[in-house]
Amino acid sequence: MDVFDDQATVKDALGHLFQQYGIPSDAYTASHFTIPVGRIEFRFPNIPARVKVAQFHDLHHILTGYPTTWLGEAEIGAWELATGCRGYFIAWFLNGGAAFVGLFLNPKAVIRAFRRGWKTPTNLYHDFVYADLLDLTLGELRKKTGIY
Repeated sequence: MDVFDDQATVKDALGHLFQQYGIPSDAYTASHFTIPVGRIEFRFPNIPARVKVAQFHDLHHILTGYPTTWLGEAEIGAWELATGCRGYFIAWFLNGGAAFVGLFLNPKAVIRAFRRGWKTPTNLYHDFVYADLLDLTLGELRKKTGIY
């Protein structure tokens, strides 16, 4: 599990996450995104709905500490499903797929993440504006959401 300092700004923590896991700096503006599976990379269009979901999703990684590994994606997927993805169909779809894969990788971890999400009061898909969050500290954002 990754631990980010409560005193760090959301923007700085996001930069650290991108650097740590090799996420390209144009992840939200590129025309496509890839999902590596072994030696093969699957390429998908980076549609606006996916970008909006990815922005909140990446902040969820920072807030929860789930890494951007295969298991970490399964855990965050289960966590987001439990906390609710509202009207973001693409989030329900991607998280469902990730959680499903995770049930084969480490079912106990995925179920534990789902239970953690079930107990979490809210997530960033619920009435938050991404740009308004970047200058907050992680501690401030954790207080607003109850995500620990």
